[in-house]
Amino acid sequence: MSVTKASADLAEQFSRALHELGVVKPQSVIGLAVSGGGDSIAMMHMAARAVDPKRLRAVSVDHGLRPEASTEIALVVGQAQELGIAHTALGWDWDRKGNLQGAARQGRWAAMHDWAAQTGIDALLIGHTEDDQLETLLMRLARGSGIDGLTAMARVDLRDGLRVGRPLLGFARDALRDWLRAEQIGWCDDPSNDDPRFDRVRARQMYAQLETLGLTRKRLLQTIDHMQAAQRSLRVAARDFARLHVRQDAGDLIFDPVALDLSKDDAPRRVMAAAISWVASRTYKPRFESLIARVEQLRKGQKVTLAGCVLLPLRGGGARILREAAATLPYTRPTGCTLASMGIRWDQRWHLDGPVKDGLRVQALGDAGLRDCPDWRQCAMPQVSLLASPSVWLGDRLIAAPLAGLSNGWSAQIVADFHSGAFGIED
Repeated sequence: MSVTKASADLAEQFSRALHELGVVKPQSVIGLAVSGGGDSIAMMHMAARAVDPKRLRAVSVDHGLRPEASTEIALVVGQAQELGIAHTALGWDWDRKGNLQGAARQGRWAAMHDWAAQTGIDALLIGHTEDDQLETLLMRLARGSGIDGLTAMARVDLRDGLRVGRPLLGFARDALRDWLRAEQIGWCDDPSNDDPRFDRVRARQMYAQLETLGLTRKRLLQTIDHMQAAQRSLRVAARDFARLHVRQDAGDLIFDPVALDLSKDDAPRRVMAAAISWVASRTYKPRFESLIARVEQLRKGQKVTLAGCVLLPLRGGGARILREAAATLPYTRPTGCTLASMGIRWDQRWHLDGPVKDGLRVQALGDAGLRDCPDWRQCAMPQVSLLASPSVWLGDRLIAAPLAGLSNGWSAQIVADFHSGAFGIED
């Protein structure tokens, strides 16, 4: 097969993989996370052949940690311009807290998520490859992960309300670089990708030894496939269990006593972890040990907090799980904001509609705000839930608290239903 024919075949394979994700829809706008490395550069060029470039938006994040980053982003800017793709460069500053790599991942995601929300992106494509998938599996094996961890990365999932697609998961890294060479497309190599101080690099370097044990790429990918099949079954069982034993009350979840017994079965554990993540607007589940310990305290009648949630015991042995007001962050609409007044998204779960204008601040109502809501006792929600409910302020003046009986033209709705959105199942 000629190089040109092989190159065309790989581009066609990408086009099929992209459309199979289900993220390419009429009039949809698709984001591309492009760092300048070979994987994401290949993804951008292949996407421009599979989709009208006018419907694509590229984004790069400079972490401010390497001087080469500006050169890499300049490369992306130039190539995106040649392809007719609009490009945005974002910055991120490390606060010197926690693990650098972990903080960089979180910072990069937060920057891209905010950009996607402001740009009207329907889905964000990330250039994770088959090699990334295998490395993820090996690292999670080393950490003793269960079924969820050993599923590695999904081809498409929902993260913080944004659909994320990985069209390159079926592509080997070397094949993508061969394609770039054949197409005479340049890319940048990050030297940290060969630094053995990082777990992912060491996992990559284990391939040759693993193959001597029969743990070939094919076998490892089969393991991921088996784990993903098992996970789908467990998610369906958990959703069905939740529909029987968990009730949603605005932004809170009310658990039957049977759903608090995490001692044996997978479904209650999975439902509780999903509930904490949903209420707290967190991508990652709480640590298993912490989850078990806190829920055991809850079953003994103690009010506890976990991962930005309050777990409140109820009469009869059930529980209410609600947002911890102190764990929320305020949002202030910037002065001179160019976004259309289509309401305000807050805490990733709430959508507020009303007379939007610059300078308005949305935050948890809190004790001070509740005192300015004379009719809050007539509301169906308990006081502790209202403290964490969304409220609209202008300076020090409370404008609205829709769930506490003070609307002034504002309404607040939960963006997604827990039962249909928290288990990663497409109905």
